[in-house]
Amino acid sequence: MMNVKRKRGPHNRRGSVLVLLAFLLPVLALLAAFTINSAYMQMTRTELMVATDAASRAGGRGLSEYQDVDSALAAARATAALNTVAGSPLRINTAEGEDVEFGLASPADANSDRFSFTPVSRSQAVTGDAANAVRVYGRRENGSLSGPVNMIFQGFVDRKVFQPKQSSVAMQVDRDIVLVLDRSGSMSWKDYDWPDGTNPNSNTVKYAAYQAGLMTYDSYRNRYSYARGVSSDDYNDWAWEEYFDLGPAPVRPWDDLVLAVEAFLQVLEETPQIERVGLASYSSSGSIDLRLTDNYADVMAELATLGPSGNTAIGYGMQKGKTVILDEINGRRYAAKTMVVMTDGMHNTGTDPRTVAEDIVNSAKVTIHSVTFTSGADQVRMQSVADTGGGQLYHAEDGASLIETFREVANNLPTILTE
Repeated sequence: MMNVKRKRGPHNRRGSVLVLLAFLLPVLALLAAFTINSAYMQMTRTELMVATDAASRAGGRGLSEYQDVDSALAAARATAALNTVAGSPLRINTAEGEDVEFGLASPADANSDRFSFTPVSRSQAVTGDAANAVRVYGRRENGSLSGPVNMIFQGFVDRKVFQPKQSSVAMQVDRDIVLVLDRSGSMSWKDYDWPDGTNPNSNTVKYAAYQAGLMTYDSYRNRYSYARGVSSDDYNDWAWEEYFDLGPAPVRPWDDLVLAVEAFLQVLEETPQIERVGLASYSSSGSIDLRLTDNYADVMAELATLGPSGNTAIGYGMQKGKTVILDEINGRRYAAKTMVVMTDGMHNTGTDPRTVAEDIVNSAKVTIHSVTFTSGADQVRMQSVADTGGGQLYHAEDGASLIETFREVANNLPTILTE
């Protein structure tokens, strides 16, 4: 007898594949759900980290600029809400003991780049002398304002939600600051903007000055001259204030600058961190006038010994400022380095300040701000200096705005993330 083997038909093989697919599809679905959920969790953690960092930076900057706890809290809360986490704005609780802490950040040790954070009470922070850093907790947990994050696929895995948490610390940075000041001749020029109908050069005014003892009269030449010890500024001041009764006479740009530096130092006095300030200046050449110090009375005393004359060698002044700011004896390792370059005119001698700015930033981490004063200042060149130095250009048209400008620079404290 013959043994006849029956061939297996295609329908039998199809049945085997269906069994295999029936086994693999749930496994593939589980793997896909796990992969998608894992990617979603990682993306959410990244979003939370970005939002928390932004909130702490805003809080730290608010604390440094406004020196006010409520302003810092408002800035942190508003900035957090501008960032979405898992599709919703991050909400932080600014009540004491919740998502925002104030504290002291300081180097962990002398040989480390790490910082430690020591929390302080809200009442201590309000006094303004105990806090230099803000820590923000970004939370998507049960009990937080934003709540936990729902998983995309909940039916394939046991976890229906996950609860990420991030923290970030932004601190105000102690600064070493060098002021590079213009003491060229133009800083002594008073700008008498005589109103219509007032002419200090008329014989009527000169005769009144003669009677007041400010002028002498040569009848032979029919000419008035300043009396001994009387300068043109003295005469114009008298004409402005006494004869025409126009109020206080204009002051020299240098006098405005002295008041602006004083206002700058007053702002620094009120900050919780310690800033050291040095002085460099320039006219036809540059000079180192004062090494870095935290005794601001010494700064004003040294400034009182200086006076305007000569040309405008901005670059030479910046070179001297570089020496001051990078002084390893008086400077501090962890302090942010800032140079503030002020001018009322046009660079007209010596090394171009733009070249010096490039040299400074290539050799050290120094932020350079430019301050231009009056319409005669070279804003274009000084904008380039500020751009190179990673700083800002500030412009002031008059003495009052120069004072406000220096206050603004002093309040523009940097913040860094330490956690």
